[in-house]
Amino acid sequence: MTDPFVDSTDTTDAVPSQAAVDALLGALTSLIAGASTPESQQAQTLLLQRLAVEGSVIPSRIPPPADITQVGGYINLLTSLGESDLRSQLLGAALGLAGSTPLPGLPQSAPPLPLVPVANDRGGTAAVPVTVSMRSDLVAGLSAALDAVHAAGGLLPLWSPSALPPAGAPLALDLLVYLGRAVLIAPTVTLLDPQTDAVVLGRAASDPGTGDRLAVRAAPGTPEASTEDWSCLFWDEVSGSYGTQTVSGASMLPIETALAGSGLTAVQIPAAPTGRADLSWARLAALAGLVPSVSRLGDELALAYPAAQISSSALAPLADWIWDGTRFAPPA
Repeated sequence: MTDPFVDSTDTTDAVPSQAAVDALLGALTSLIAGASTPESQQAQTLLLQRLAVEGSVIPSRIPPPADITQVGGYINLLTSLGESDLRSQLLGAALGLAGSTPLPGLPQSAPPLPLVPVANDRGGTAAVPVTVSMRSDLVAGLSAALDAVHAAGGLLPLWSPSALPPAGAPLALDLLVYLGRAVLIAPTVTLLDPQTDAVVLGRAASDPGTGDRLAVRAAPGTPEASTEDWSCLFWDEVSGSYGTQTVSGASMLPIETALAGSGLTAVQIPAAPTGRADLSWARLAALAGLVPSVSRLGDELALAYPAAQISSSALAPLADWIWDGTRFAPPA
């Protein structure tokens, strides 16, 4: 018996026929193939990209989540792995949204000022990397500094990280080093033996005040080099602390002289390092273009790295940090 209160013409829950689905897909295919305007061609490219990488093209190897708890488990797993982009795509797929772009699995646009490798002064030791990395617009300055050191008969062994630290990793270095704006004096061959080290940290006998500075061991007779006694720091393995040695008669070229005109500056060193892991003394940085209270860490990262690398790194949560004239710090 027909229920008089039910509208027999209501098709709200009706399942579309296969013929209707095929007709819709055919219409969409014709629309995509006939793209002519820039906007429709852009949509066409995006759809093709999604066909290349979306998981729905290949059937899933795991059953669909049974409830919201299992969905939460997937989200928590991707969060713990630092896969923020994949997590966003998972949520988009669950909600039936288009998802984020650019898509993983496709080439990313190159950053405007990528990091460039520069040949390093190894001094015949494997403890120093073959190359160091500097932002492309700052490479000329680093090369000028190395040329000045070489002209003085010296070596300037350097070090820089090979990649951004992954999500969750500790940030033990000055953030400028990750940005390609700075390199470090190689700590593996420095402050070991001031009598032979290529670079020393200490004070000339005539230096006023307190604190230390860096100097490069130069060839005898080098103009602007100092031949007076230097009191230099070295790491004492026995005591586990820094000691001092006097270096007499060596030709020491102050680092600020070697860096003149390069755009790089050395940090002020008011006190001895606190330990072997304290590398604050070792930074040579290019600070031009950083505006206090204006320059953002995220903007600086975007100049040197693709977006996918930034979002999966330990620096991603710090994107809003601001340059305060000395370092990047959380906004006030």
